[in-house]
Amino acid sequence: MSVKLLLLVAFALVLGTILFSFIQDRAITRRREPAGDLVPTDEGNIHVIRRGAPGEKLPVVMAHGTFTNGLDMDIDLARELADERLVLSVDRPGHGFSDRPRDGFRMDVQVAAMREAVRAQGAERYVVVGQSYGAATALVWALAYPEDVAGLVLVAPVSHPWPGGLRWYAKAGNNPYYGWFFRRSFIALFCRYGLKRAVERSLAGAKAASYYFDRVQSQLAFRANEFKWNAEDLCRLYEQLVPLSKRYGEIDIPAEVVAGTHDITVLLPVHGRKLQEEIPDCGLDIIEGGGHALHHTHPERVHAAVDRLDRRLEIARRSPLESAFRAITAVFPQRIASKQEAS
Repeated sequence: MSVKLLLLVAFALVLGTILFSFIQDRAITRRREPAGDLVPTDEGNIHVIRRGAPGEKLPVVMAHGTFTNGLDMDIDLARELADERLVLSVDRPGHGFSDRPRDGFRMDVQVAAMREAVRAQGAERYVVVGQSYGAATALVWALAYPEDVAGLVLVAPVSHPWPGGLRWYAKAGNNPYYGWFFRRSFIALFCRYGLKRAVERSLAGAKAASYYFDRVQSQLAFRANEFKWNAEDLCRLYEQLVPLSKRYGEIDIPAEVVAGTHDITVLLPVHGRKLQEEIPDCGLDIIEGGGHALHHTHPERVHAAVDRLDRRLEIARRSPLESAFRAITAVFPQRIASKQEAS
């Protein structure tokens, strides 16, 4: 076979792969329907999945990490939490079915859009639960809008500048020279032939491992444009965490951190432990052997963190007289109860 023929075959294969990428992206978008509502905001439409209804407990707003969407927080957490309250799982801007605004990599821009969408759903004071990158946006949210955020639950949070660099695929996906070709070739083929197996492997041992790929619509994150935005989020994160991490002492609301000892994506000593030290009112639940996807492998621990935060918020809302009465009844519960029955 001549060199010219080899080059012609190679060119045809590359061209066919790029064409396949466009066709696949369109097919993924068309066959996936939004699970919630598309809420208009100043930064475009934001997709919000609504569960439960307003009740005595504050609403919970959920912010997902990279390379996924709001359904990631919905399948193992939102449905249980929704038994007692309103739960809103949001697609961060540029992910899932949410539009990507200009400068959408900036966490303050993402938070402003999500806040507007959440308020349109009737939630004005709420708890924010964020996982990984979503935890970083939750921290921005608490600092930017303290009048809205009553408490934070941060799951495997990324919060501080970290040693080392980024994963190679994030750098490649965001490269201004060859990033487009990388997304339209390698990522397109990986999305079709390798993604499902990779997802199942990353969630090994979790209840959601067998159904996560389909229920969360994982292929959405590997469309060329959305992959670029995920990569951009990661590549522009470090520069935002440098000034942000100096402000955690200003957070004057209760927070709970849930982190795993075996999380190789977001290291516990670099992020979770530092958050506990720097946020004035912050609890830390360390899961021995836990990895990065704790909201799937240990959803009960995340739920317990929300419950602890609820109790702390309830105590903070009590008047001094009510607190004193509850303390007395806790010491002498049977005697007081019997007197009340007698009267």
